[in-house]
Formats: sequence, structure tokens, C-alpha cells
Amino acid sequence: MKTRYKILALSLVVLVFSGCKKFLDKSYDNRISPTLTEHFAQLMTDGYPLRHELFTDILTDDYQYYATLAQASINDRFLPMYLYKDEYPQNIPTGPENAYAEFYSKIYRANLVIEGVLKSERGSDSYKAAVMGEALMVRAYCHFLLVNLFGQHYDKATAATDLGVGIVTTVSKENQVLVKRSTVQQVYEQIEKDAISGLDYMKKGEADLSKNPYHFSLASANAFMTRVKLYKGEWEEAVKYADEVIKIKGRTTRNLAADLALISQFSREYYATMYMDPPSHPNILLSSYSTNLSVLTPTGYTLCGFFPTDQLRGTFTNTDRRRTLLIAVGTVIDNQVVATKYNTQPNNPNSFVRTAHFTTDEVLLNRAEAVLRSTAGTVEDALADVNVFRAARYTTYTPIAAADVTKEQLLAIVMDERRKEFLNEGLRWFDVKRLKIKVEHVLGRGLPVAATLEATDLKKALQIPLTEQLGNPGIQLNPR
Repeated sequence: MKTRYKILALSLVVLVFSGCKKFLDKSYDNRISPTLTEHFAQLMTDGYPLRHELFTDILTDDYQYYATLAQASINDRFLPMYLYKDEYPQNIPTGPENAYAEFYSKIYRANLVIEGVLKSERGSDSYKAAVMGEALMVRAYCHFLLVNLFGQHYDKATAATDLGVGIVTTVSKENQVLVKRSTVQQVYEQIEKDAISGLDYMKKGEADLSKNPYHFSLASANAFMTRVKLYKGEWEEAVKYADEVIKIKGRTTRNLAADLALISQFSREYYATMYMDPPSHPNILLSSYSTNLSVLTPTGYTLCGFFPTDQLRGTFTNTDRRRTLLIAVGTVIDNQVVATKYNTQPNNPNSFVRTAHFTTDEVLLNRAEAVLRSTAGTVEDALADVNVFRAARYTTYTPIAAADVTKEQLLAIVMDERRKEFLNEGLRWFDVKRLKIKVEHVLGRGLPVAATLEATDLKKALQIPLTEQLGNPGIQLNPR
């Protein structure tokens, strides 16, 4: 009897380990095997990145540290980043590590779709083209975010040698892929190739494009290309793509007066929820988060520790409606504010919140800047965007006349509006890089400078995260 039990136990062990071996022999990347067009479309439903680049706000000249209102855990997590150190804690709510993993994970999903959707079953050619175009746009967008975080800003003179990021355009058949870094120029070439092809597919499948504001549309795809061209300094191209957005959406801008009326009618929390409401606003590509506000941890809470600087707050005049977006936190002595663009005030980690990837407001400001920086651009052309935008931002506004301002003066106005408009929306860091802005950080109001980021500082290219260094031995690091 004992012998029979031993034989039975041994057989079970062999069976279990042979089953484990078969399971482990399967590549992780081969476990998703969609076959129908609708399956590929469903993959794209969860194929958009969370905005893990929002943490970069604390790297800019928009934010200052204030210890009295900082939670101890946030001190440990985010102060090293604020002080421009390459070493920071791992497994925290947001930061370079999360951004790197998030954007590559969405590239993986996009690649699954790109490789299979045109050969999928039970879908019209139009439907397949729509899904293919969407996936190409997502892959382009994620590579764009990665190269602008972990590479230097695009400079035509140095892009061919500046370190970019790894380009991933296929679904790996291995459990672990060691990706080599391409140059900034090579990454941008891939971004534009994908985006232009994506737009072509989206036009072919226009009848089947999702009407959901959480998916790329022709308007948001062109808005993305406007940003790409602006960052490259290709001004005429930036204007061209902006004009495509305007053809679809008109010169639409946020009706800030109507937004702010919700505070007195209902509550600030309701207003903050509706600020990113898609049907009635210029938000043309959105992300939504439910009970997961990790991307806003450094800047979106009363006790976050990082708050808009005194200097920036001083630029919001009494006639600027955006001044109302800044709500006081702490005591009168603290005198700090947070920007109520998200439903996170008062501290409410279970809020439903949306963030915008692209808005028509950005398109108008991108277009105005590109017009004014181009040789052939005129003040009159830029004012078509500037006056529409500013009329909705100020309680009393007299439109600027072309005869009263030079191109240089109007460009300064546009850049000032851009900084105020996108406070806590994650765009300032990329402007700090492309405009070669020097940043000084302090550890409290009136204290000496604790960290400086020079105009052309190498640290403007964030270091490759430690998790990637460990998982991808030999990956080239950014110079310091």
C-alpha cells in the first residue's frame, strides 16, 4: 500500500511539473490572440496611456516646494525629482519609472493591433482601417512622449546623434526583449511615419471611427501632429495641421465664464468634475480615471507639497478668469494654492477625474506661436487665434489690433498665455526644454536656491529608470 501511494504521489509530481513546464514554455507575448476585428478594436479601448508625464510639472518653474503642507511620504518620493536627482524611490504612484513602463505597455498593445487587424475576421475594410489608424496614432503618440521625456529636445543640428529611446514596432516572440536606443531623429522619423500613415487609414475608415472622446479622432490626430511639428520647429507644417483641426472644430475655445459659474451654482467639486467634460468643452482627446488618481499625486492635492510659484501666481491679474482656478489651501499663513482642474479638492482619492491629451485651446496657441515664429507669418494671421482665445479668458477684453503690436510683442503674449493656460496640464516641462529655460528650485519661500537646471542642462533628458537598467543590461544611459 505504501509503495502504491509513493508511485501515485510521484506521478502527480511529474504531471504537475510537466504541466508547469508547458505553461512556462509559452511566451507571455503570445497569450493575446485576437482574431475578430471587434477584438482588435476592444484592445484599443484600453490602449491609451494614462498621463504619467504629468509629474514633470514639479520639474518646471511653475512649482515650488512647501514643507509645511507636504506629507512625509511625498517628501521621500518626489523631492529627489524636484532637486533633479537621477535616484528616486521605486514603486511610487507616478514618475519616470511609471511613465516609461506605461508608454511601452501601450506600444505593445498598439503593435498587437497593427500586426493583426488588417487580416482579422468579420470586419469591413472601413472598420479595419479605422482601428489600424487608431493603433498607429497611439504608437506614434507613446514614442513621442518617451523621446521627449528621456531624450533631449529635438534640435535639427544634433538630432542625428542625440540619444532617443528604443523604437518598438513589432510584437516580440520572446519573454524579454533588450531594446537598443535610437537617435532622436530616428524616433521622430518613426513617429511621423506612423502618424501620417495613421491619418491616412483613419480617413479611409472615417465612417467607422469611434465617436468616443477617449479615442483618436481626425481632429485629435491633427492636433497631435500640430504639436509634433511645433516641437520640431517646422512652423508652416504646424500651421497646416492646426488648420485641419480648425476645419473640423472651428476656432473653439473654452467658455471659462460658463465653467466658473458652476462653482456658485453647484460646488467647486462639481465644477472640477465638469472642467474636462467632453460634450461641452474643447477637449478632443481625453483619459478618464476611476479611483486611480496616481498621476496627480505630486500636484493635485491639498497636502501634495508642491504648489504654483509665487511668481507665476502674480501673472494672473484681477481680470483674468483663470485666477479663480487657483484655490487657497492650508491656512492664511501658508498662502498656497492648487489649480482646480481635476476633481481632487478637497482630498478625495475616490473621485472620478478626466485629463485631456489634446484640446482646441492648445491648437489655437500652437498655431499662433508657429505663425509668429515663421518668416512668412503675419500678426494679422496670429491674431485670428489670439483674440478668440483671450476674449474668453478676461472679464474685460479689447481685441488687439494688428497696428498696435509687433510680431515679437505678440509672441511674448502668446507664450505668457500658454504658460498660464496649461498650468498643471503637463505641457510646461516640454516648453522648458524646447525654449531653453533655466529653472531654479528652492525648499521653501525665501530660502536659497537648492537646485538649478541650466538652459541647456543635460538633465533635461531624464535618466533611463533603474528598473529598465536592471532588465535591459547595457542600455546606454543619458550623459551627465
